[in-house]
Amino acid sequence: MSDLPSPLVAPISSKPVSPSAPIPTVRADERRGLGVGGVVLAIVTAGALAHVAVRIKSIEVAYALGRERHVATELEEQRRRLQIEIGMLKDPGRVVTIARDKLQMGPPDPDAIRAIGDPRPLLEAVPAPAPAPAAHARSAAHASAPSTPSPQVKR
Repeated sequence: MSDLPSPLVAPISSKPVSPSAPIPTVRADERRGLGVGGVVLAIVTAGALAHVAVRIKSIEVAYALGRERHVATELEEQRRRLQIEIGMLKDPGRVVTIARDKLQMGPPDPDAIRAIGDPRPLLEAVPAPAPAPAAHARSAAHASAPSTPSPQVKR
């Protein structure tokens, strides 16, 4: 075996311990200093933790503000695009083209225009629609047959 002592065995001291030796004690002043030091250390630690918490919260608020600014920028861009689209949809040339081509609208007949306070009744002011060319040929064939009078609308 080696000459080194085992780490689990405590070395034996050659100096005897006398039973009359005083046991070291801590004075009251030293204990009070330790207590005050502990309280000061606790206050400093709490202050440091509060400072860290405030910094973390300010960083979270800054990130949230950045996200909201990004959303506001996107919404402003969308509003600008929609204003441009509204301007294009309100273009008078576009409205006239849709009315003429898609809705088959045209200028009114001069007889259908009435001034405010015109004494003519509304049904008399509007001319009867002209028959279509194909319907005109059929109506000539049916002209020889007796026709029934059509009911008149009263208002």
